[in-house]
Amino acid sequence: MTTELMVDEAAQVRLWHRVSQFLFREARLLDEWRLLEWYDEMLTDDIRYSVPATDVRGETADALGLIDDDAARLRQRIEQLLNGEVWCENPRSRTNRMISNVELLTDRGTHLDVAANVIVYRFGHGRSDAYVGKYRFELVVEGESFRVRRRVVVLDHETLYEHGKLSIIL
Repeated sequence: MTTELMVDEAAQVRLWHRVSQFLFREARLLDEWRLLEWYDEMLTDDIRYSVPATDVRGETADALGLIDDDAARLRQRIEQLLNGEVWCENPRSRTNRMISNVELLTDRGTHLDVAANVIVYRFGHGRSDAYVGKYRFELVVEGESFRVRRRVVVLDHETLYEHGKLSIIL
C-alpha cells in the first residue's frame, strides 16, 4: 500500500530540495567520470540500472531493453569504461547532463519514487549527441541523503540510429 507524501508544505519543499541536490550531485559525478565514487557512494547493493528499448512503450518483464544491469554488471561496465576497454570511450566522451522537472511521486515508506526529465549531451570523436528522456528513480532514504536502488532512463528517441551507440552511463 502506498501513501502520498503526508507532510506540511515547508517540509515537502525541503525534501524536494534535498532530492534535487542529490540528483544534481549524481549528474556531476557522472559528467566528471567519477564513476567509482558514484557507484560506491550513491547506489544500493541491489541497484538496478535499466534503459528500455526506444521502440517499446511501457514496462513489461519480457521486453527487450538496451541496458538492464544489476550491481555486478554495472560494476563491470564501470571498470571497462575506466580501464579503456570500451574503444568508443577512449578517449572519454565529455558529457553534460541537464536535469529538470524533478518530482516526488510517492513515499512508499522504504523509499521515494522520483521522476525527472533529462538531456544528456555527449561530445567526442568529432560528434555531438543529445539523449533526451525521463529518469525514474527509487531513492532509499539514508540519513540526510539517499541511495539509488532503481534507476530507469526512458529515452524519447524512436531509434538510436543517429547516435550509433550507447557507451556512456545515462
